[in-house]
Amino acid sequence: MKMIFKKTVLLILVFPLLLVSSICADVFSLPLELKSFWSARLSELKAVDGEFEIEMRGTVKKGDVVGRNVWFKGYDNIELHGYFAQPVGVSPNQKLPAVLLLHGYSDYGRPSWAERYARMGFIALAIDMRGHGKSRQDYNPGFPGLMVDNIMDSKKYSLVGVILDAIRGIDFLETLSEVDKNRIYVSGSSMGGGSAMIVSAIDARVKAVAAGVPFLNNIPESLKTADGGPYMEVKNYLKEHPQDKERVLETLKYVDAYNYASYINKPIIVGVGLADSICPPKGIKSTFDRIPQSTKKEIYEAPKAGHVVLPGWHEKNKKWFSEN
Repeated sequence: MKMIFKKTVLLILVFPLLLVSSICADVFSLPLELKSFWSARLSELKAVDGEFEIEMRGTVKKGDVVGRNVWFKGYDNIELHGYFAQPVGVSPNQKLPAVLLLHGYSDYGRPSWAERYARMGFIALAIDMRGHGKSRQDYNPGFPGLMVDNIMDSKKYSLVGVILDAIRGIDFLETLSEVDKNRIYVSGSSMGGGSAMIVSAIDARVKAVAAGVPFLNNIPESLKTADGGPYMEVKNYLKEHPQDKERVLETLKYVDAYNYASYINKPIIVGVGLADSICPPKGIKSTFDRIPQSTKKEIYEAPKAGHVVLPGWHEKNKKWFSEN
């Protein structure tokens, strides 16, 4: 227990983070190039001192749930912020399922999301991935900017770090005594949806996945038709640097769920807005089609929906996780 300063003085509980990501990672089923890449990144993540800090004095109680701010170190020693919520009255001996909530590009991990899932009976963690929300102290390329930051160097590319931030979030959930480590789920939308799909192929600890209007699905195809959002940053970058196209696409393949879909073996539900021009349906559906038939999978299509949280999506998540 120690005192630290984060704008105001807060009482913080500090625990050593069990660095299990490289041990539990499911990279061995991936093709050699992807396996080598992620094995190296996970080893680098493991080398980071990952102590996390739980704010106790700032505990928020909202009816039947309680929420707290947390901080921990991620890849490249970047400090990450999160908010986790759980039902009131959970004892250390009680084991609840947990869900990691991943936000979209330029958004942040909203406390209301974690509180919603806590009311459903989960221990929920919503994190601000690097460059977003309160996780901008050490890394803040801005918007536009983050999508193409370090895009010429796959090891330092921004979205590689985002995926590793999600894995560090699972590390955090595993340290909580109240979490049933056999029931850790991942739910994300947009950038968070694509990240969730990739994480499910890399990390064996994930039990099931829900990916809403996922970004990072068949990137080369999606670049052809997207007319808004972060894909436009890539388009504009390539207009200014046409000579770098091959190198850019080489980097993007490491964060394209299309290249991991064949190796997803956890139950997965994918939501698609058929009027989505930011994360085009064609890219999402082509990625979904690559997920093996042996994997339990479901696609939910909303005919008139654009790039939004789809109608009834959270309830579908709850049902999917309860069944898997």
